[in-house]
Amino acid sequence: MSAKRLVICGGGIAGLTAALCAHKAGWRPIVVERASELSEVGAGLQVGANAMKVLAALGLDDAVEAAGHAPNSLDFAIGETGETVFSVPAGEAARERWGAAHINIRRAALQAILQAALADQVPDALVLGQSGIDYDVAADGVTLQCESGARYAGDALIIADGVNSALRTRFFGDERADYTGHTALRALVPATTRLRSLVPDASTAWTGQERHAVTYFLRDHEWVNFVGVVEQDEPTPEGWHNQASLAQARAAFSAFAAPVRAVLERAESVRAWGLYDRPPPQHLARGKLAVIGDAGVSMPPFMAQGASFAMECAWTAVWSIASTGQFEAYSKAMTIRGGRILEAARRNGDLFHGRGLPALLGYAPIKLAARVLPLAIKGRFDWIYGFDATAGRPLNA
Repeated sequence: MSAKRLVICGGGIAGLTAALCAHKAGWRPIVVERASELSEVGAGLQVGANAMKVLAALGLDDAVEAAGHAPNSLDFAIGETGETVFSVPAGEAARERWGAAHINIRRAALQAILQAALADQVPDALVLGQSGIDYDVAADGVTLQCESGARYAGDALIIADGVNSALRTRFFGDERADYTGHTALRALVPATTRLRSLVPDASTAWTGQERHAVTYFLRDHEWVNFVGVVEQDEPTPEGWHNQASLAQARAAFSAFAAPVRAVLERAESVRAWGLYDRPPPQHLARGKLAVIGDAGVSMPPFMAQGASFAMECAWTAVWSIASTGQFEAYSKAMTIRGGRILEAARRNGDLFHGRGLPALLGYAPIKLAARVLPLAIKGRFDWIYGFDATAGRPLNA
């Protein structure tokens, strides 16, 4: 009896992870990607302990740890003074508390690990240069239609090609995407001796008025990843292809503490991504169709969970279709979790930009809690990083 076929539209982190999960479950994955080659997109990203559990179940956690960097802590600091409001231990403490490491890695390095694993396990699974534009649903399966006229038939279809996907629009209908007034700026900077001495070995969120920054090291202190989010009236398009003004980025964070200024001083270029708000979906699947990653829940970067949630979705979606023949179980589980993460990210956006009572009080309530109830501060992250999408959801071929 031939293996069932899972067609996946999108060869990013979500789609490649889903393909590896499908192979583990005994299905035949076909990944259809619009790009002619998989290349660097963005710069760095954080892979939380929740996602590392998915990678461990796929046998890839060691490779990701070797290519990435484990920060000592997850910090929240005041941008102008550099004062640490609270610090949550990571490193070995992450393994002890959440059951896996917290890893910062270049997006291209993570994608290369996933792609190499798929090429090794299913050599001809990845199809490049084909843009999915529509699908047909029949009693015996789903067919992906491509702009070139090519068609890929399978027993089920996963849509994993991002927020601007034509398939996402077909699945959800026309959605309103409102510019939030936030634009993210990203730079990848070689870590000089000075930067290694200035920048904390942590994933640090630096809060400010109507702006914030995030810094962390990549690849054993070889690089510093910078993300700054500024508020502006003029909308910026989505996508990291937008070049930004380095002078304006430096000016936007000129009042921040020395570590942030020093990173931008060494930056050679900055790219920008406009952040747009979309309504949280009421469902993530219909029959033998499922959406995962940004195609499903478009995550703002304020919880650093975009890639991690995508990998959770990939595992859960494949488990659902492989074990029940439908994606309904996936939709029920991850629609709720995705909505919760989305709401937490929106709250963080306000907190990081000086809005809300804690910010108006100079973050004094959070500082007090960090001193008096440190376990409570750490515990606020348990529902994110302690979650294990693989628990009770086996993918057995």
